[in-house]
Amino acid sequence: MKAGLSIAVALMFVCGVVSPLSAQTKKAPAAAPRKPPTPPKRPQQNPAKELDRFAKMPPEQQQKELAKLPAARRAVMEQRLDRYQKSTPEQQEKFKQRLEAMYNLPKDRQNAVREKIQQIRALPPAERKKALAGEDLKQNFSPDEQQLVRDGFPNMKLD
Repeated sequence: MKAGLSIAVALMFVCGVVSPLSAQTKKAPAAAPRKPPTPPKRPQQNPAKELDRFAKMPPEQQQKELAKLPAARRAVMEQRLDRYQKSTPEQQEKFKQRLEAMYNLPKDRQNAVREKIQQIRALPPAERKKALAGEDLKQNFSPDEQQLVRDGFPNMKLD
């Protein structure tokens, strides 16, 4: 009986020692595979400075640089560049100032100003003047933003 008791104690001892050890050696579940870090987005260049840089390039270099841009960005840049080059130096300066002012607005306000300009452009000409002088513009836009909207209609004289 003594032998049976010593076997039981030895078995309990072995189980008592092995059990915590086996718990410690269990591997934790593998962590979800890590995604490679996404490269940081290139900050948008100041469009006024970018336009000025493009305008100073020879035509061959302009085309080479424009070819590197995504299609949508290229179309916008070509349109701006064309309009810019066809304007007077005074108009060019005003255009650059307007681009700079838009660039300095937070993204949500840039979008709001663009949307307002599009809404007003969609109106019949007789209604545009009312919209540009209206309370909606004054209540929902800062004075600088109002000016940007109005600058979108350079031939529209407000009394």
